[in-house]
Amino acid sequence: MYDFEAEYRRIFETPLEEIKEDIFFRADNFENEAWYGDLQMYLAIGVCKPEKDCVPDLQKALKVLGFPAQTREIDGDLFLVPQRERQKQTPPRQKQEMER
Repeated sequence: MYDFEAEYRRIFETPLEEIKEDIFFRADNFENEAWYGDLQMYLAIGVCKPEKDCVPDLQKALKVLGFPAQTREIDGDLFLVPQRERQKQTPPRQKQEMER
């Protein structure tokens, strides 16, 4: 039998970098958390302004839901915004053609 509580605790004990998306985890699994409204806001518009002490847990919840986020400070306010994947460095087209 699946132990949801153990899995839930495991998420928050795991470092952010090691958390993997879980397609079976749902946003409403976090409805009892103080930052649930911020989670809903992020899912609706892709950005939220959580309390600073909630950011680590909210980032972990978003990542397990498949929405990796990063922090941005704007005018002294902390926001969670989508994490942009680094694009591969590709040589300019002209250089590729010259190498042929």
